[in-house]
Amino acid sequence: MGNTPSYQFKLNRTKYPISYGRNSNDSFKFINGRKFLKDSDKYILPSDEKELDRLHVQHDLQIQIWNSHFSSPVESILKSGGAEVLDVGCGSGNWLLEMATNYPSSNFTGIDILPLYPLDTHPLNVIFESVDVSAGLPFPDNHFDFIHLKCLLSTMSEKYCNMKTLYNELIRVLKPGGWIEIMEHDNEKINPSPTMKFFCSSYQALLRQRGINVYLCREIPKILDRHGFINIHNEEKITYHGEKNGTICELSIKNIISIFSTLKSSILEFTSINSEKFDNLLQDLIKEVTECDSGFKTQRFFAQKP
Repeated sequence: MGNTPSYQFKLNRTKYPISYGRNSNDSFKFINGRKFLKDSDKYILPSDEKELDRLHVQHDLQIQIWNSHFSSPVESILKSGGAEVLDVGCGSGNWLLEMATNYPSSNFTGIDILPLYPLDTHPLNVIFESVDVSAGLPFPDNHFDFIHLKCLLSTMSEKYCNMKTLYNELIRVLKPGGWIEIMEHDNEKINPSPTMKFFCSSYQALLRQRGINVYLCREIPKILDRHGFINIHNEEKITYHGEKNGTICELSIKNIISIFSTLKSSILEFTSINSEKFDNLLQDLIKEVTECDSGFKTQRFFAQKP
């Protein structure tokens, strides 16, 4: 049920420069030169230019994997115009900007706790807002035709945001007959090398310590059903790191290395190795994942409000 036509436009980052910084500096702390929220329950990754670069890579990787921006059956309503689209946890804004250019007659709203999206320059049919979803969604009932979430739920702590409350808010602001789509990576790797197993187990220990359900991805269909959604679908892509996969392999490894490097000081708390050993293992990982042709699953879940 893919929508190949949605892969029309790739963001021109010169035309839409992405910057950051409207949050007060009192909200942040610096760890090894990287800028993080002081309240790490809200978001465990940084809020700086390096994180923007990683988000660009992650977005490009996901488009390469799926060859589309969405799987929900909303192509016709987006083309007809007047559709209202919400991107929750929009990050750098890449997905929203590309969608807004592909469907210029529809309207797009992106929200995130961190203003990493373009602050001033973007298409006229795009609005970005800094929103803390744990406090609810600042939109009227039955407002959006399509709601999109990507790589958000697997990084959110229950200490920060009650998932039941969030889903209740999502279904509240979605129009009857509207669609919600959630894209997440499964934390279980395929054919993992020894070093990949080490990093993944350490990373998962960090997530658990922060109150994050590392296997939430597998529970999404049941969660959607419990909250009253119908026509629940699940699509899965398996991606391998072998050299034969070219660009996908390159982008995936960049993304993995960036995440583990960024969280180095936190991950070290769950291991018995020192900083030098960590760096050496990270270099080993680049070689191993290619040789082992290890991989990962990416899932899209989409469902309709009655």
